[in-house]
Amino acid sequence: MCTSINSYRCAETAIVQDMNQALEKTLAVKREAWITPDTIQNYREHLRIKDLKSRSFVSYALEKNDYSLCSQRYQWQKGRHSLMFQSYADCSFGTIWGLSDQRLALFLTLSAMLWMLFSVVYWRRNGAGRMFFGSMTYVPLEHSFRDVQGKEIPFTPMQHQLMELFMASGDMKLSKITICESLWPKKPDASETLYTLIRRLKPVVSEHCGLTITAEKGGGYRLKYL
Repeated sequence: MCTSINSYRCAETAIVQDMNQALEKTLAVKREAWITPDTIQNYREHLRIKDLKSRSFVSYALEKNDYSLCSQRYQWQKGRHSLMFQSYADCSFGTIWGLSDQRLALFLTLSAMLWMLFSVVYWRRNGAGRMFFGSMTYVPLEHSFRDVQGKEIPFTPMQHQLMELFMASGDMKLSKITICESLWPKKPDASETLYTLIRRLKPVVSEHCGLTITAEKGGGYRLKYL
């Protein structure tokens, strides 16, 4: 936005400078005190900005004017005659905008839009649906657990299944019955197996996830922060 406004103001400055030099050259060869068609034609021939030739004109310097763009006041003197001349430009906002160099502003705007689009696409592909807990990231679509460096955490297949049960629970709390029925549905009593699994899983989640597993009252386990 600032770049665009700066380009617009630079265009205004360029217009005024062009009118200044054109009026100065016109008055340097002017012989009569009044403004003639030749005066206007000569002035416009000296203008360098093409679009300004049909929008700018020479006049006697006015105390008040309705034009936002005008040249400096130049004194013309010939014998006893001394007059102040000034040129004006009837340029709308759109005209000045068209004369300004908006390429950088346009480039920055397009770059910002592309970056936003890229960010949205990247988030949808890589961030949407992810779950963050401790220093661990769980990606349901990939069924993967990753550490802060993006590396997959080395869970065993059984540890991996238990961790997915924790992530699916919502409150990171599971009862022994839920775990045993999910992991060992055909085993009558899997309490010892579960105890061994939890004992071996604890150091892994502590080292790679910044988490721990605690026993809950009523016979269950909770995954929580260290």
